[in-house]
Amino acid sequence: MLRCKEVSHLRKRRPQQRGFTLVELLVVIGIIGILIALLLPAVQAVRESTRRMQCQDRMRQIGLATLLFEDTHKALPAATYGDAYCNLKAGNFKDGIAGSPLTELLPFIEQQAVWDRYDREKDWFHEDNQLAINAPLELYRCPSAVGGSQQFGVQRAVGSTLDVYLDRTAATSDYSAVYSWGFPYAIPATPFLRDPWAMGALSPMSENSTGFFGAGAIYQRPIRTLTTDGSSHTLTFIEQAGKTDTWINGRLHEVAPTAARAWAPWAGRGCTWILSYQADGLSWSPTGLGPCNVNCNNRQGVYAFHVGGANTVFLDGSVHFLSESIEAEILYALVSRSRGDDVGEEF
Repeated sequence: MLRCKEVSHLRKRRPQQRGFTLVELLVVIGIIGILIALLLPAVQAVRESTRRMQCQDRMRQIGLATLLFEDTHKALPAATYGDAYCNLKAGNFKDGIAGSPLTELLPFIEQQAVWDRYDREKDWFHEDNQLAINAPLELYRCPSAVGGSQQFGVQRAVGSTLDVYLDRTAATSDYSAVYSWGFPYAIPATPFLRDPWAMGALSPMSENSTGFFGAGAIYQRPIRTLTTDGSSHTLTFIEQAGKTDTWINGRLHEVAPTAARAWAPWAGRGCTWILSYQADGLSWSPTGLGPCNVNCNNRQGVYAFHVGGANTVFLDGSVHFLSESIEAEILYALVSRSRGDDVGEEF
């Protein structure tokens, strides 16, 4: 029989297993939370940088398509064409039929099938064009943009309460052609003698125009006879994103539902006037040249969902990121095709 002492000696003590206390667990969770909070902005910044580069690549393709169009037709696509815009003709389109330059570029962005479905004998919003204009074209959307990919209910002309078709839809675009500077609402208080409206490279209007879609109308011309400012200093397309809604200084703004119906579709008017705003981004500058010029208001002008600025396309096909701090006079000069302003190499 073993003695008690020997039995005690034979027993092996189990090592004590000590777990985390609640306090220690909370500390670890807190540290993990802090690390995630520090890492998340960096991850978001990387993602946004990628989206911005994708947006630039898409705009570069639009710039290239514009040059291919000009090489094929020996004239640039018009910023907008058709009825209420001097009844101008661009490309294969008939006078009096409204439409967008983004439609004219379809054969040059590998969208021949959509182009073939589009009836060029009818307005863009015609019921026979519903199949074509509802094609979601990824190239015309910016990955950073906020807003719907489809416009429910379309409007024939901006500012008109007539011809609103609530039963029709259209795919949207985050890009617009540059028509002119604030035409006809925000011309500078002291008008420039030459090209007072700062007509854009794709505008079908003459730089000597003095009225609202009236005197001095021209057809589109080749690049070599169009601009005296140089193709690397003249805008063609800009970001005008989120157009199914109204965004002002980074905030969603409530407006009448019809406000977006003419601007948002890629097949619609397809152009914009560049307006210079007061600091609130809501009111036009009374002098025509105000402090807020980029990412102020997406109803008219340059607007993107990138931090600090927006992407733009120039007549030579290059893409530039315009800062929110750009001066109105410089942006005015970049809009104009023939003022002869010296804006330097940096914008």
